[in-house]
Amino acid sequence: MLANQVKELENENQRLKALLQKLREDIPKPKDCKHCEHYIQHYARNGYNDFHIVYMGHCVCGVPAGKRKGKKNPTPDDTCMCFEERR
Repeated sequence: MLANQVKELENENQRLKALLQKLREDIPKPKDCKHCEHYIQHYARNGYNDFHIVYMGHCVCGVPAGKRKGKKNPTPDDTCMCFEERR
């Protein structure tokens, strides 16, 4: 009896996880650098072993900044023609 209830709950959990995953895929992310596959966020050391995000990074898409209409050191809110959603 208890095993059947556990099995039903596990099946329901799997269905809900699949539904949640589908919903996450359908929500479009803004096309800015912080959501781009090519954007590398820069960090700075603060103290001994603490790091914090600085409002700068760099793009590794391989196209020169002038040709992609982007910046050499973009901020997380910038965007360019090389945008590719991060997986």
